[in-house]
Amino acid sequence: MPKTCDRSFRVLLLATALGIASAYPAIAASMPLDAPPAATADYSFQIPAQPLEQSLLALSRETGLAVMTGVQGASLPIAPALYGRYTVDAALDLLLAGSGLRYRRVDGQGVVILPPRKSPEPLTALEERQVEARPLLEEIEVIASKRRTNLQHTPMAITALHGELLRERNIDSLEELAADVPSLQVTRNGDHTTSMLYLRGIGSDNHTEAGDSGIATHVDGIFSSRVQGTAVLLYDLDRVEVLRGPQGTLFGRNSTGGVINYHSARPTRDWSSEASVTLGSNQQKKLSAVVNAPLTERWALRWAAVKQTADSPLRYTDDSIPASAADRYNNTNLFSHRLSSDWQVGDALNWWVSFEGFEDRGAGSLPIVDYDTPVTIDTPGRTELDQDTWRSRVELTLPSAHTISYIAGHSLTRRSQDWDADRESPVGSETDPALYHQSNRTVWSKYRAQQHELQLKNSDDETLRWLLAYFHFAEQNAIRFDLEHQLEDGSGWGGAPSHSFQQPHRGTRLNALYGQLDYDLNESWQASVGARSGRDQRYDRGGRNIACPDLIRADRGGELGVIAVNQASASPGQCFVANYNDVDRAWRSTTAMARLNYQPSDDALVYLLFAEGFKPGIVQDGASLAGSFSGMDDPAFQQSLDLLMQRNNSGAAYVGPETSTNVELGFKLVLLNRSMTLNGALFNTRYRDLQVSGIAVEKDGTELIRSTNAPSATIRGLELELNWASSHNGRVSGFLSWLDARYNRFYAVDNEFPEYGATWNPSVGDPQTSNLVDFSGNRLKQVPRLSLGLNYRHTIHLGKYLRATPRLGLHYTSSMYFDEANRGDRSGFLLQNSTSEWVPDPAGIARNIDRRPSHSLWNAGVKLSPLAGNWWLDLYGDNLTNALVASDVHDADVAIPAYYYGPPRSIGLRFGLQFD
Repeated sequence: MPKTCDRSFRVLLLATALGIASAYPAIAASMPLDAPPAATADYSFQIPAQPLEQSLLALSRETGLAVMTGVQGASLPIAPALYGRYTVDAALDLLLAGSGLRYRRVDGQGVVILPPRKSPEPLTALEERQVEARPLLEEIEVIASKRRTNLQHTPMAITALHGELLRERNIDSLEELAADVPSLQVTRNGDHTTSMLYLRGIGSDNHTEAGDSGIATHVDGIFSSRVQGTAVLLYDLDRVEVLRGPQGTLFGRNSTGGVINYHSARPTRDWSSEASVTLGSNQQKKLSAVVNAPLTERWALRWAAVKQTADSPLRYTDDSIPASAADRYNNTNLFSHRLSSDWQVGDALNWWVSFEGFEDRGAGSLPIVDYDTPVTIDTPGRTELDQDTWRSRVELTLPSAHTISYIAGHSLTRRSQDWDADRESPVGSETDPALYHQSNRTVWSKYRAQQHELQLKNSDDETLRWLLAYFHFAEQNAIRFDLEHQLEDGSGWGGAPSHSFQQPHRGTRLNALYGQLDYDLNESWQASVGARSGRDQRYDRGGRNIACPDLIRADRGGELGVIAVNQASASPGQCFVANYNDVDRAWRSTTAMARLNYQPSDDALVYLLFAEGFKPGIVQDGASLAGSFSGMDDPAFQQSLDLLMQRNNSGAAYVGPETSTNVELGFKLVLLNRSMTLNGALFNTRYRDLQVSGIAVEKDGTELIRSTNAPSATIRGLELELNWASSHNGRVSGFLSWLDARYNRFYAVDNEFPEYGATWNPSVGDPQTSNLVDFSGNRLKQVPRLSLGLNYRHTIHLGKYLRATPRLGLHYTSSMYFDEANRGDRSGFLLQNSTSEWVPDPAGIARNIDRRPSHSLWNAGVKLSPLAGNWWLDLYGDNLTNALVASDVHDADVAIPAYYYGPPRSIGLRFGLQFD
């Protein structure tokens, strides 16, 4: 079977089970399974010669028939190929021919595979009915270790969700994925159309082009540096793998917190197609289609596409710019398609390549008070985001059974966006200096990235397995981002009511060597070691923050004119450079991993892991230029600029790298006669120089995204994952995550309340920096202490022709903070840092200004499908209690804080067709 056909998840159909009994006869059946298809019905089979167990799984998936066996797996022979249209009986006769095995139809039970007769006495019908297949879980395969392994035999903290499960639970976004993954949190940013990830408390809320998350995202092996795009829209996936904890030795892009791997469905060697339609609340419409076409015996194509739209649940006030619900903020307008090719060039060479395009034409995400409070909009939302990505993998199997792989990728992302930042100013505020007005606009941006990776590894069957790889990644970014922030007196930050942030050449270059050794000490013990060594470079060439004394859009039409070198050198009405951002820094690092595994049987695995992670430094806005100059030709200007760039490269325009060290004790158990898996990890991760980003207020009032390094933080936790085939027709899955994530030592300025940070955190008491407060002991943001998920589905048979599969899901999280300050509530009074006096808070009293209370989310659905047919119908409901759940806060210092909220209650209907 070609590797592309060797599915990573050997799926048993919903409501079927393949039992591999350890002895015969087994216990009598206790629950009914699907009724068998009619003996005269024929089906189209494309089953190659392979182990009989695999062929029976393929037959079960094609026919919807429950196939059970009382024969030990080791006793199952190789089955012949089966191509063409056959009845179930004819197909079974051919698959079992020459094996000596028999089968018998069991009313209401499907088909039982029986061993050869040991005596001339035939089994009675009653004895054959008593052959029962225990409810078993499907075997899940992952490639998290860069080798195809059984999930239960992989000594890593991994959550793997296969494509069928994603479709069943209606998981088509990162936010929905987080409800099924331990320790994963997702939040959104509005003016950059970005999803920000936190895993075990590690991530980044720097959403700019300089942002760099501690969670690395890969799509089909290609690192995705921009979170905008296809990672937000999940479709036609074979599986998603989430690796928790530092990943410093098996990925070229090192990560301190974890890795998310998306694996798209590969072309297969059989004709198939499917289409589905979703209709839901707020005029939600989703159309998706997949076509798989084998052009030859060795070459196949696959095309998949999805289009999703939905109206906004927001309401606008009467003095806003008029907009229909389809065009308001928080609407949805997404489209993506993917064309992939898989070509088996001879017996030793395979080439897979894909092109993916993504478009976002929504209005953007807007923070709100709640869904019942209307917003006032004077800047209509507009997003034009396009992302084109090529991915390729060439794999050659050498005569020595070694494998060499070349992995390459190229992506181009373009985005422009208009975003209303105040949500309270009426139409006309942009030209009235007596009205507060703020709008954020990405005038243009372009992100171009490329990756090259070469991997060499030996056979998976060796006692000593090794892998060696070289990784290269480069990205070049360019952006112009304009801010209008006019105060009621017509001024703004630093006396300028608008700024233009222009970074024409900001980029990244990564080069690394990494490798790993796995050695089987004996049948039960295995040791592994690995290392990564690389150079990570960040640079900004020609980046400038430009301040203007009037509004860019209202008064200048976006044109800035001749720009002065700094404020002191500017003429009245002239724009000037506020910050020079030139910087070029590189960091070398080496991280290591060591692991010891003990596997006393196929049903138990225990591992002890030591792993290091590294995240390179990140660039940020640089220093300001002092003095008065006649222009750029002034020799004194060039001399001062050289000194400024030295300051930038000495720390003014970047923050240093962060590192992590993780010690983890994990286990993976198969229980209850292989009907349950229970996986867990107990870990302690120590971070040094943890990068923390946020909006900082400069001395002149300018608001900039600033990053700093928290000297140390510790994250301790326990994670448990459960999968249980509670019966032939019932499935239970769930997780529990407990995290204790705190800063050990961290002195910083409260970004939201720079002069009053001592209200919530003790002052450091430094007379030179009176605004410095102590965050030591505070909890990390985006880390609930406790979170859990629980899902149950059960198949009910409706006569001889239909099955219904109802499901119910719960996701609970305890309270968490959105900021390092851990403020919680505002009492109506503020403690002034410099005087230690309490003064009235002009914004008044407010609760949970940066804290999300504990909450529960419920979802449910029921899927209806025929026992033998090509359609399905699914009725679903998400957030059934209509809970108002925030993922982040926008402003904590205003009278009524605004938050980024998850969607309200949604009810929908999905209909799908499958064709072979």
